[in-house]
Amino acid sequence: MMKTIIFFDLDGVIFDSYGLWDKAVEDFLSTANLTYTTEMKQKLWQLNMLEAEHYLRELFGKQGQAYQPEILKAILLQLYETVDIMENAKCVLAALVRRGCKLYAVTSNYYDFAEIGLKSQQLLPYFTTLYSCLSMGYADKEQAFFQEILEQECLNANQIIYVEDSLANLKEARKLGVTGIYLANSDNPQAGQNDTFVTIDSLDELTKIVKEMDNDCK
Repeated sequence: MMKTIIFFDLDGVIFDSYGLWDKAVEDFLSTANLTYTTEMKQKLWQLNMLEAEHYLRELFGKQGQAYQPEILKAILLQLYETVDIMENAKCVLAALVRRGCKLYAVTSNYYDFAEIGLKSQQLLPYFTTLYSCLSMGYADKEQAFFQEILEQECLNANQIIYVEDSLANLKEARKLGVTGIYLANSDNPQAGQNDTFVTIDSLDELTKIVKEMDNDCK
């Protein structure tokens, strides 16, 4: 039987980091005496990382303030050193590895933030590899990003389960034949109506799904 491959998004799936990003932006804006408004928050959560940086740069410029991304990066690095993780995330990862699953971390975040967060919670050893779309030259987790991973790792898309809290990213991976699982979370600022993918409300449900899929393959 082929080994089950699981791709995990990190922010909002492994990391409980929705509030972390809002705090980082709020602290960053405060360095220029700017207030983080509800309108700004709603706008930023619609953007990918590069678009968000452009938005903040323009915002600072309109206020006659110097945009200093190194300050934001320092704030984020400090926050990811103590990032919280989703309930039972470590137990679920450990159980999947014991079942013989091969796990990959795939993130829209910067590689160093993701790596620091995984290390801080002793989760990095559970993953075969960590992939950041930004580090690979992609603005977001688009089809070509997943295709490059498949080629680098010599993986078959039909073997892969992908756990994600972004429907847009799941749809990109599905174009290659990857099976998507949507992690629903009421705190997710990007939450949308899902009528396409299997939905779970917690990571605990994933181990049961993987077990059932393994049994179906026997």
